[in-house]
Amino acid sequence: MLPNNYFSEGRQKVLINAKLVLSIAKPQAFSARFRAAGFWGFFFLLAARAAWAVPSDTGWVIEQRSEERGRTVIRMTDNSMVLTSKLMSAILTAPKFDASFFNENTRKYVLMPHSDWMKRYAPSKKEMKGPFPGEKIAGYSTKKYTWQTKNRHKMMELWVTKDLPISAPLQEFVSSTIGIPPSIGMPLRLVSKFDDREPRIDMDTKSIKKLKIPKSAFELPKGYKKCKSEMELLLGGDEGGIDDLLH
Repeated sequence: MLPNNYFSEGRQKVLINAKLVLSIAKPQAFSARFRAAGFWGFFFLLAARAAWAVPSDTGWVIEQRSEERGRTVIRMTDNSMVLTSKLMSAILTAPKFDASFFNENTRKYVLMPHSDWMKRYAPSKKEMKGPFPGEKIAGYSTKKYTWQTKNRHKMMELWVTKDLPISAPLQEFVSSTIGIPPSIGMPLRLVSKFDDREPRIDMDTKSIKKLKIPKSAFELPKGYKKCKSEMELLLGGDEGGIDDLLH
């Protein structure tokens, strides 16, 4: 026959053993948690450092559409820009804005000093009228300007914004490619209007995003072969390839 206090003593032993097990297990469990936390913390720290290790600048990514050229993406910072279209891409950097045009299909590139391509593709002088009230384009308020071209059947309409904070050198460069005063703002839409047919959208901005842009985006891709002209770059493409890209 068991003593009267057997079960009570047994319960006490179980409780004592349980406390002992918990006292031993808890530090191990906490240690495992802390090790896991330490591992993931170290992992995220390495990941963050790896991300920081990629040199980048805050800039603007602008997507535009054209009835003739299709989609063009412009990435720009305070002193650099790269334009990518279906024909080719172009890298331009302040202060000279000499151009490096390259074709991903042919893996070739051509260098053209700013003075050279401005002579070849210089925009015509304009007698601009405006500003007139504009509409919002890609979330930005605009003003509208117009001018008559040498073709009496053709008039141009331009929408610009001053709300996009780009650097003065870049504003000067962009304006010079179209032949407009830099003081009126950043071009967002350009339309050719005709009195004998439907208008043509030469440029229409679809989106503008402020993003981190890696510095490598403004570097010529490795392994490309240098060529002498845009015709060789395009290998029989449209003769106006560079002109179309800039305008």
